[in-house]
Amino acid sequence: MVLYDAEETGVQNVCSRCGRECEPVELSICPICGRRYCTFCGYRVGSRTYCGRPCGDSFFFGGDVDEDGLAED
Repeated sequence: MVLYDAEETGVQNVCSRCGRECEPVELSICPICGRRYCTFCGYRVGSRTYCGRPCGDSFFFGGDVDEDGLAED
């Protein structure tokens, strides 16, 4: 497995959460923040999947995305 940082390399097929280079079909785009995440890192809330808990909770409970205030688990 090769780990990259999408901002450093310019590679578009990199998960923003785990840094793994993925096939394009494995990646989704978060409807809240627009980051790309792989099928293994997705956080499912209701019928949608988000890049993480802050975005999922932001959609369901309102308010701004607060990545510092919530744990990823």
